[in-house]
Amino acid sequence: MSNIAPLAGRKCGECTVCCTAMAIDKPEIQKEAGVTCRHCRGGCTIQDHWPSLCRDYFCGWRRLKIMDDNWRPDRSGVLAEVEQEGGNISVNLVLVANPLKTIRQPWFIDFVTYCVRNGVHLSLGIPGPPRHQGASLLIATRQMSEAAGISRARVRGLLEVELKWLQAYEFPLRAIRNSGNNVGSDEGLSR
Repeated sequence: MSNIAPLAGRKCGECTVCCTAMAIDKPEIQKEAGVTCRHCRGGCTIQDHWPSLCRDYFCGWRRLKIMDDNWRPDRSGVLAEVEQEGGNISVNLVLVANPLKTIRQPWFIDFVTYCVRNGVHLSLGIPGPPRHQGASLLIATRQMSEAAGISRARVRGLLEVELKWLQAYEFPLRAIRNSGNNVGSDEGLSR
């Protein structure tokens, strides 16, 4: 569990990416990834009665100063998941909209370069097809560190290779184990 507090003044606003992109399999809530929570209709309709799972979740954009307003997930197409264990920070950049276009953007390449140079445990992720798990791949590697010291073009080239690996992954089916409060579709969850 991450203990990086949300930044003062950063609010979700109109962004509801986490309400759709994330899979949830907790005793209090279940939802497939890629399915919008039934309480999300232009914003959360139960915000005053949020379960603790929703109330306590903050994406990387809400936690990291280095991510400016353009990194808000609905603007960037990137849902940054942040974890901190001891003094180590891990960031998983989940590409939720047009992955190839996103990884070719200078702001994205600059962020990857900064993180790699500063020892951040950085991963690149993509959602899986409906009812499947997503995939992520460590990109804070020696090869990426070397590329970061050379040029944006080298970093971009490595990101494109990593994205091809992710897209070729055989995504396993997701098994939702909990039941009782499916906030996704009315069709039920895969078991």
